[in-house]
Amino acid sequence: MATTPVLPAAFPDTPPSPAGGRSRWVPAAVASLVVLSGVVSAALIPRGPVTGTQVVVLLIVATLVGGLAGWGVRTRWMVVAAPVLHLAGWELARATVFGLDGPTFGRPRFDVTLGVLVFLAVHVMYVVVACLPMLLGVVGGRVWRRRPARRAGIWSAVVLLVVGTLGLLLVRPGTAEPAPGGVATMTKVRLGGADQWVSIRGDSAGNPVLLHLSGGPGSSDVGWVRTFNQPLEEHFTVVVWEQRGAGKSYPAVDPTAALTLDRLVSDGLELTAWLSRRFAEPKIYLTGNSWGSTLGVLMAQRRPDLFHAFVGTGQMVSQRETDLRLYRQLTAYADRTGDRGLRQRLAALGAPPYRDVLGYALVMEYYDAVEPYEPVPAFAAARGLSGFFPDEYSVLDTWNELRGFADMGGLLYPRIQGVDFRRDVPRLDVPVYFMQGRHELTARSALADEWIAQLRAPVKRVYEFADSGHNPDAEEPGRYNDLLVSTVLAETYRR
Repeated sequence: MATTPVLPAAFPDTPPSPAGGRSRWVPAAVASLVVLSGVVSAALIPRGPVTGTQVVVLLIVATLVGGLAGWGVRTRWMVVAAPVLHLAGWELARATVFGLDGPTFGRPRFDVTLGVLVFLAVHVMYVVVACLPMLLGVVGGRVWRRRPARRAGIWSAVVLLVVGTLGLLLVRPGTAEPAPGGVATMTKVRLGGADQWVSIRGDSAGNPVLLHLSGGPGSSDVGWVRTFNQPLEEHFTVVVWEQRGAGKSYPAVDPTAALTLDRLVSDGLELTAWLSRRFAEPKIYLTGNSWGSTLGVLMAQRRPDLFHAFVGTGQMVSQRETDLRLYRQLTAYADRTGDRGLRQRLAALGAPPYRDVLGYALVMEYYDAVEPYEPVPAFAAARGLSGFFPDEYSVLDTWNELRGFADMGGLLYPRIQGVDFRRDVPRLDVPVYFMQGRHELTARSALADEWIAQLRAPVKRVYEFADSGHNPDAEEPGRYNDLLVSTVLAETYRR
């Protein structure tokens, strides 16, 4: 009768095999490394990459960490797990330990357009720059582990090509349309201890200098000025300033404690002095739209000796009073139209100043409903998101402008609530020209009319643009450009 062999029982204290031990601790170690890479990234770049160097370094490091994870862990789930763990580490660390000031660190909001754009420019952008190359790195690492060296080398080359192409697409510099015989450049200038960018364009460097101040805070008019006001380059050297925290100057948003009204005014005056030296002009011209008109008035008030004249469009007088009037208008509109949802949102929001910039963004979405008008076709086609994609920008610059519009609005706008030119600026010692749109929101135009009527200045002229709202310089550029040359320049330029 056959007997069944009995195997000896394993001793209880038999140590695990090296392979079995490795299979337990290696995945845990790799996962910890991936999470740690996200935490370190949050410590070093909590806003995400804001410079080309940071983008390139993050692409390389993410690819290498992914490659190590793919090589060290056999499971195919690591292709998804590594990017997810890295992203979780980054998001959690920046939301708790390494958080900075600004709306880009707030919880995601999808009930207003700006909230969606901020989510795309911060969170989705980081997925593209960090998680996508990490995923490709995991694939490459797995190939190296499982395939012959030749095939693994081919796959590695493919991964490097894809990551390199991604980096090139993100940071490839934009192009400035050339000005034969003149100047056409984007230049970095050190202002107030921070690197800031200016666009300089003109047919002749010997022409008088015109400095344009963009709206916002946090917007850039680089593309708009070139699109709508390029004829001015025949008569002026046109300079558009990317203020700290805006567009290509977004890296200068930190330290946020420096984002004060006084600091922005001082930056503008430093830039004015730099332009005067560079182009050998003792005075320059100053134009500003919306927030830029606030900044321009304060610059001209502090140092009138630096300017031939100031030209304001979409002139602001008191942001706080304007916002209060808009809130009342929008509340009345909700009651009049029976829009209970809007009425409830406004009640929850409360009267301004609002808790965050997205409250202002909600009200902005209803400007055309409160006081509708039909903008000229060229301006209607250009406004909206197209202003975020000028030729001078890389993809990273566009992301930075979106982030800067939110952060500067959230950080600086509350700090200008005390401004009221009716009280603070009774006179300006430079010629002033105001170009106001007939269809400007009455919450702005009524205050502008009141202040301009009492303002004392050596020359004071007001022009109404019949087909314009807040942006006469872009809505009726032909007339605006002609007035700057035939009136402002003709009346005030003396070498």
